[in-house]
Amino acid sequence: MINIRKLQPVLLKTGGRALVVVLGGAISAVGLAAVWLKAPADDLGKLFLYLITSGAVSATLIILWIAYSQRLVSLRAQITVAYLSGAVITIVNILVTGRLMFLSAHDQNLLMLLLLFSGGIAIFFGLFLSEQLNRQVRQLTQGATEIARGKLETRVLPGGSYELAQLAQAFNQMAVQLETAFATQREMEQARKELVVAISHDLRTPLASLRLMTEAITDGVADEKQTALFLERMHGEVQYMTGLIEDLFELSQLDSGALKLTPERASLTDLISDTLESLKSQAGSKKQTLHGQIEGEIPEFSFDPRKIQRVLNNLLGNAIRYTPEKGIINLTARQQNGFVSVIISDNGEGISAADLEQIFEPFYRGERSRGRESGGAGLGLAIARGLVEAHGGHINAQSQEGKGSTFTFELPIK
Repeated sequence: MINIRKLQPVLLKTGGRALVVVLGGAISAVGLAAVWLKAPADDLGKLFLYLITSGAVSATLIILWIAYSQRLVSLRAQITVAYLSGAVITIVNILVTGRLMFLSAHDQNLLMLLLLFSGGIAIFFGLFLSEQLNRQVRQLTQGATEIARGKLETRVLPGGSYELAQLAQAFNQMAVQLETAFATQREMEQARKELVVAISHDLRTPLASLRLMTEAITDGVADEKQTALFLERMHGEVQYMTGLIEDLFELSQLDSGALKLTPERASLTDLISDTLESLKSQAGSKKQTLHGQIEGEIPEFSFDPRKIQRVLNNLLGNAIRYTPEKGIINLTARQQNGFVSVIISDNGEGISAADLEQIFEPFYRGERSRGRESGGAGLGLAIARGLVEAHGGHINAQSQEGKGSTFTFELPIK
């Protein structure tokens, strides 16, 4: 069933164009007849009336065909009928004109034969063109079917007309984007599963420890000295879990883009000095040398001091944790090319090439033990990267096993 209401804008537009073409063609033909053929005014009037009538009938047939072709008619049928209609309209116009010109029966038969031959040639080319178009459309249809079945690696070969080649290229681009999106979705799903496993692992140990110590105190098994020791350990476990939850919350904000920075004009030099001073005791417990150096002058610029201090704490804390006793940790800061670069290097155990590519991923600890004593929850570097990138900067790491590691982050001076 044809919905005329939906087709009304198309039909009106087509009808308007047809009216302009018919009037323009009729006026042009009459003008040429008057100038070139020197036809009398009476013949010009009849010619104009005939051309308007013929054009109106042709335009009506075209509009009716447009309305009918909105049904499930094949592309080949549409093109063939279009060529056939054009041929029939041409034949009728020429035959009627020939009769008005009082051609002989012999001339009219010869003219009919020539017109039928021309019409047959036109229909043949219509069928040939429709077959070429159908081949490309079938290829696109088959490709779309394969994509719908989940074969996202499907591609089609561009060919045919320029427009169909563009359509094929757009189809291939869509397939690439779908394949990429699906792969990303699978990676995110796998990362989500690994995240749940990692969180479960990191919470199970302190919760089990808290339960045992609580039961020991509640059942009266622990004496006064042990109770005091258990309470101290319980406090440490609670602090650890609180820190883990806060890290997870901050990481989720970074991933979702919901983290809000509070930038202010501040001195990075003072922030580095304060951070180094606060970590001296931690480094001193391992007899490590913690050294800081500012090369040149770093002007005050806009950043979030709390977040950048978190980055410094995470990077320096990792360096202290993985550098052996009596090791050396150096921090150097300098201004260059519109950025402030902070380089933190150590002579610790280093990082393998395989681990180096993934150390900024959440919960990634490489081949190290998953115990908290050897690396915390595995969120520090992921949070550091997120905070630096939130400031419009970037962070990277270089390392060689057995010779130490170097972490560098850069912040733009705004």
